[in-house]
This record gives sequence, structure tokens and C-alpha cells, in this order.
Amino acid sequence: MLKISRRTVLRGVAVTAAGVALTSGSSVAASAAVAPAAGGTTCTMQTLPVPANTYRSEVAAIDSSGRFILGSAIVREETDTYPVLLWDRGRLTSFDPPAPGGQPVDVNRDGVVVGNGSGFPTSPPWTYRNGVATLLPVIDPADWTTVVAINSRGDIAGMGWTSNGESYGLLWRAARTSTVQVVNTPVGSTISGLTDDGTIVGRTGEAESTAWMRTPSGVVRPLVGPDGDADGYVLAANGHWAVGQGRQAGALVGLRWDLRTGQPTVLDSRLDINPTDVNAHGTVLAGDQLQRGNTVVTLPSPDPSQPVAGRSLADDQTVAGFHNNRLPGGVRAVRWIGC
Repeated sequence: MLKISRRTVLRGVAVTAAGVALTSGSSVAASAAVAPAAGGTTCTMQTLPVPANTYRSEVAAIDSSGRFILGSAIVREETDTYPVLLWDRGRLTSFDPPAPGGQPVDVNRDGVVVGNGSGFPTSPPWTYRNGVATLLPVIDPADWTTVVAINSRGDIAGMGWTSNGESYGLLWRAARTSTVQVVNTPVGSTISGLTDDGTIVGRTGEAESTAWMRTPSGVVRPLVGPDGDADGYVLAANGHWAVGQGRQAGALVGLRWDLRTGQPTVLDSRLDINPTDVNAHGTVLAGDQLQRGNTVVTLPSPDPSQPVAGRSLADDQTVAGFHNNRLPGGVRAVRWIGC
């Protein structure tokens, strides 16, 4: 286990989209924009606090409860640094990844972070809990090994690739993350997500891909389009739901699958056909829009000319993502509440 540098930011400065400087020790840096949402509630964008001298910050994931948001930053110092950022109810802790070039991937409701190394063969993937980083075991140090997701109980799903490009699925179980097991997945697959009950979703192939799910008991089942077309892929999963793309009457459409039945539902045509995430209630995030039932909500931006998009969606409807103010290094980590 590696004890790594932990920096709780108390005096860094964050700048809101309106140009107001605030101390990053506050629970959130700012309320940058508001817009009406379904039911008369207010959908509000808040810029997240960052370390002093931050040039750029981004979000990687939000946990299912909405408490923890995970991200990264470029901090301009004599030598640029690339800390991992972890917000707990808006309060920021930053730490150095345990491997050079390490990238954060996911966080669960206990604040356990998983991330990847860099290079090929890569440095091992890692976890971070309560200020301590641990390198995860791998099948073969010569292989490229990555983590993809961590669920609420602490199970971690990932992938391994041999030097000749053969892939295999991996699972680090919460009860024994000191060991790793190869799990049965279709040949040539890439894992996309992991739910709290241990269901794994993924896709096989690239140009012509097929979507699939693996039950906790190890049974692999296809996820097909509404016409039974097998052409498609899955991008994320949570609860009993998965989202991705498939075909209907030959056209590419966004889909949400009920993992209990395998039944697909075509997403609202107003949404981007590349859904980003789904929560346990079946609410779908796609770029700068949410679909909840038959209602579509657009995430507000401080200025229509400034792009925003969600990266990850919690069960309480909190969205974590980015705002680009179009200035140099102007991408900032943000969250939306009340949407």
C-alpha cells in the first residue's frame, strides 16, 4: 500500500462563471446559472472549487448518492501538476495519483476511488480510500490492465489486453481486492459498466459491435434493439438499467434497456443518440440533457454560447460535468442540482 500526498484545499480560489472569486473551502464555489425544470423546481449549475492556479478542471464521475464527485485538474506551477480531485459534498480534497500519468475513473458512495496508470504495458490500476492508495493486482504485469467501474459495495470491474490485442474481463471483489479474477465475457469484448448487484455490461467488436450483459451468476445475454437487431453497444449501467445505442428500422437510436427483462426502449428523439449515463431510477443523461419519463430537461449554461455537458448522473438527479467559458483553459468542473 502507498501513502500518498493528500491536500485538502482550504484557501484556493475558484472563479464563478460570473467572474466572482470565492474561497474553495465553501461547500460549493458558486451558483452559476438557473433554469426552470419539471415540476417547477430550479435546475442550477454550480462551479466546483479547485486548487489555486488551476488552469483546467474536469469531472470523471459522481457516486450514486450524489455525495462524492471525482475529477482531475491541470495546476500551473513551476512544473505543471495533475492532481486527482475528490469533492465530498462540495468540499475539495486533492491528491497525487500513485502512478505517473494516473487517471481517475470512478468513485462509489463510500468515497472509494479507482483509477488507471498510463503507458503500454501500463502501470497497475489503483484504488484510493481515506488518504491511502493501493495498487491493484493484475493477471500479467506485461498486459495492459484498466479499471472501468466500482459499485457501491466496492466490487471493481476492469479489462486486460495482451500484447497481441486479446482482451479479457476482470473483477476485483470487495471482500478480497488483493486478488483479481478473470470473468467470462464474449471474445473481443470491452466492459462498459458494473451495477450494484454485480451485473456487468459491455460490447463486442468495434465497427460492428454487439451489446451484452453478464448476470451476477455468470450468464451472458445479448442486448438487442427494438427490432431484434443485434448491432449496438452499451455505454453505462446503474440499478436495473443500461443505456447505449442500437438500430430501429435501420436507423441508429439511443436506447435504454431494462436489465431484468432485456427489453429496450427508444430514447426521446430530442436527446443526443449517445447517452452518457443512467441512474437507478432510469433517468438518462445525454450530453446537456436529461430524460426522466417523458420529460426532457436541458442543463443550463451561464451563456448560450458557452458549451456544457454532463458526464455522470447520481440517483438524486445531481449531474456532474463541465462548463467551457471559451477562455484559455476555460473548461471547469461543475455540477447541476434540482434538475
